Amino acid sequence: MKIKYVIIFVILLIAGNFLRLLIEDKNIPEIEISKEKNYKKEKAKKDADLTKSNIKFDINNVEYKDLLKLGINKNKAEKFVKYRDEVGIIKDVNEVKNISGFGKSGFEIAQKFLFVDNEKIQDSTKNYGREITKYNINTLNEKELKKIGFTNKEIKKLLYEIEKNNIRSNVDLEKIIGKERYAEIEDKIKFIE
Repeated sequence: MKIKYVIIFVILLIAGNFLRLLIEDKNIPEIEISKEKNYKKEKAKKDADLTKSNIKFDINNVEYKDLLKLGINKNKAEKFVKYRDEVGIIKDVNEVKNISGFGKSGFEIAQKFLFVDNEKIQDSTKNYGREITKYNINTLNEKELKKIGFTNKEIKKLLYEIEKNNIRSNVDLEKIIGKERYAEIEDKIKFIE
């Protein structure tokens, strides 16, 4: 007897839901999309996406919001800005390879849309309000050496020499990494505090 009532209750419940869906389906309002509003929306989207443009940005002046418009995700854009703040001035687009987690796609975007203004770098304090950060080679750890642009092989040699306190001048550093390599990074290194 109880099973009959349960079965009838379930059938009524299903029928009621079916009728509710049928009535709601007929009450959906017609919505017209204005072509003008749609055009404005597409234009705004296009203005926010700079990946199809030929615009290039000064790597030392590009803003966070512009990095996002260039297709760099938030995380990478934040790392880029933090890196630039730490090193002061970026002298070569290839330096973005030193940004931890920036990756191949970030580097490709940087090559395509960013450039270094060598004239402005000459007087970076006046033009950017900052200068190249110099690091005491004898106080750096592996992560900091990587940030400056040393290779893993160079880092291994440098850490050994730093531990032994063998790097006292540019001559000592040149012996470890070579003259050409030293010339590339000499403006980022100091030997005393």
